[in-house]
Amino acid sequence: MVSIAEIYDRLSPEPLQGDDLKRYYVDSFAGRGDNPMISLKRLLRSKPDGKFQILFSGYRGCGKSTELNKLQREISDDFIGLNFSAVKELDPVNINYVELFVLAMEKLFDVVGTNHIRINPQLFESVRQWSRSAEIENIRELTGEASLEAGAEVEVSAPLFARFFTKMRLGANASTTTKKTVIQNIEPRLSDLISHCNALIREIKSKLPEIGKKGLIIIIEDLDKLSVEKAEELFFNHSHILSTLQTHVIFTFPISLRHHPKANVIKGNFDEDFELPMLKVHDKQGKPFNGRDAMREIVTCRIGTACVESPALVNQFIDMSGGCLRDLFRMIRNAADNALNNEREVITEADYTKSFFRLRRDYENTIAEKRVENTVIISVAEYYDTLKTLALSSTKKVDNTEAVLDLRQNLCILGYNDEGWCDVHPVVRTILCERFPQEVMPLTLEA
Repeated sequence: MVSIAEIYDRLSPEPLQGDDLKRYYVDSFAGRGDNPMISLKRLLRSKPDGKFQILFSGYRGCGKSTELNKLQREISDDFIGLNFSAVKELDPVNINYVELFVLAMEKLFDVVGTNHIRINPQLFESVRQWSRSAEIENIRELTGEASLEAGAEVEVSAPLFARFFTKMRLGANASTTTKKTVIQNIEPRLSDLISHCNALIREIKSKLPEIGKKGLIIIIEDLDKLSVEKAEELFFNHSHILSTLQTHVIFTFPISLRHHPKANVIKGNFDEDFELPMLKVHDKQGKPFNGRDAMREIVTCRIGTACVESPALVNQFIDMSGGCLRDLFRMIRNAADNALNNEREVITEADYTKSFFRLRRDYENTIAEKRVENTVIISVAEYYDTLKTLALSSTKKVDNTEAVLDLRQNLCILGYNDEGWCDVHPVVRTILCERFPQEVMPLTLEA
């Protein structure tokens, strides 16, 4: 039996990996209505030594990272997987496309060192010569990194080169001034850096048979967490550069850009585009859908059934999540915390209510006027009118205005598969019920 105190760890919002992936993973695709991972896995296996550039989108908190971790595990017999978070490694507010190539070089040299891959010494020498240029030398002096003169042997050179690019990345994260210097100095030499990056990729891929592998795949996580403006700058202005790496690359892609007027232009610079559907707790008419069963199975697998006082209360948590696993976990964790504060051994209706209002307050705080240089671009009233219109809609279709894109990005609007319909997050709907009591009614699902 799982105790209340264990719930916090069992329902961590972090993606499943390692032993936890084996222990807690639940196939929830019946509740999503589609399984794009089958097609994605088949595509990669069809050409393991290829260079597909792939966009992978989905609403935040819907389980993308867990599915990508599972994909990486399932193809691990044939592929070396290089998975890293752009948000954790870089500054998401001021992220620059140049930094992604610095980060890629760092991680690729890590792969070389970790797998003891013997690389042509000439490649190390080419990168060393690049580092001696006046522009890069300026960065080296700024970040305090030693020059790449030591380490003649390949085995010691890979960690040395990885550390060199790590210091460059960390330097760019240190301050706005340092970042500006790093970007301004690398940008004129970026084509050379990309060339070295692809040369390193080719070297790694040529040696893969020696370690029993067939392909290399790079997965860049958390780009979907960028703001609409920053994501547009990265993917629209620089997608032709991002897609130049000569191996399979999966870019997590913001859901707001998937519905952006420039979406087709962006997709044209990539080979494939996949979307992980949301879990559907109800259909377009408001009737329960089997995504609710999938979410209940996920909760049961993690914490059992004895921690919550009734199955009906579990349904309340699920229904209010709107199919967003992260929100479901947050609510149950907060409810468990409240139960502990009140010395209860099970989660009760009072604990649910406390967690519901906490989540609702978080969502209400995200609906704020949008300003650019002290000018209001989108008012709070416009956001609420947009949400009200969708809540009252029978078709559940929306025009992709700037307000709608923002509301998709902050999860106030959630999209589902089938006909591509969407709806207001159930927690946000309760806010609308208070603001427009004569127009918006609560959404009540069957038990």
